[in-house]
Amino acid sequence: MKSSMRKLVLLAAVSLVALLAVGAATASACGGGGGKGGGGVSASALVTQAAKQLNVTRAKLKGAIVDAADAYIDSEVASGDVKADDAADLKTRADDDLGFAIKTSKTKTVAANLGITVAALNDGFSAARKALYTAKIDKALANGDITAAQAADLKAELDDATLPGYKAIGYGGFDLGYGGGGSGGNRSSHR
Repeated sequence: MKSSMRKLVLLAAVSLVALLAVGAATASACGGGGGKGGGGVSASALVTQAAKQLNVTRAKLKGAIVDAADAYIDSEVASGDVKADDAADLKTRADDDLGFAIKTSKTKTVAANLGITVAALNDGFSAARKALYTAKIDKALANGDITAAQAADLKAELDDATLPGYKAIGYGGFDLGYGGGGSGGNRSSHR
């Protein structure tokens, strides 16, 4: 009985943190661009944190992502899958919406634009996601939304999780309520 009660309390805490994160993300989404970078964090916050992990400026990382999205749009125009008239609008959207740019770009092109390997790019984004989730847990603890024991349990689960890299396909193994959960996310996924 005690074990099931502990699981129920932990589930409630995770749900509460997820609900708070959804509310903050919704408020952020209503306040401007940025989109979702997958896994429940804003694309803007994810790119900022990933730039730190990759030891590049945010502007350089954003430029690499947008340039990769533009290259993909150009390839779609060349193949006839996108009308030339639509390309300018798509490129403007990629420039204005990092979530769209991330989804549109190819991982290998972003890595090449930065002069790093796909593995290094994925590792940087995975570490960025972990840092952002850790900050969410710490904030929930500081706000009194979860107990220290619950925060420790969430951080232990986070340590055991396989987080996605650049592309958040499947959302990986830890998402504070965003996606399928479980372990074994595909960190090396790329378009």
